[in-house]
Amino acid sequence: MSKPAKPCTTIAKWLRENLGPRCLAPLTGTDSRALDAAVQIIELWAYDRDHHLEVAFGLVVARMQPKCRELAYHAIAHVVEWSDRARIWDAAGLEPFVPAVCAYEPGGSAR
Repeated sequence: MSKPAKPCTTIAKWLRENLGPRCLAPLTGTDSRALDAAVQIIELWAYDRDHHLEVAFGLVVARMQPKCRELAYHAIAHVVEWSDRARIWDAAGLEPFVPAVCAYEPGGSAR
């Protein structure tokens, strides 16, 4: 029996399915690595809901270009629940914004 894929290895496909095939185009090498790190932090947070992990998530996401940070916001739902996105984002101390609606989130175009 094979192990399930780690979220950091499936996040790019998941984001393209939810936000469109070109959503990753603005990512630089730094953004891409920060996004991967953010996903891994959220994966750890799913097992150990310590506030320090939310802070770590915020610090890593802050290293991304502002126009790319929304990808990290949506990536939260790839690991935990759609409803966790805003709460984690706020706990991480990140600037609020109005996110795009993902295709597969409640109320999304694919539902």
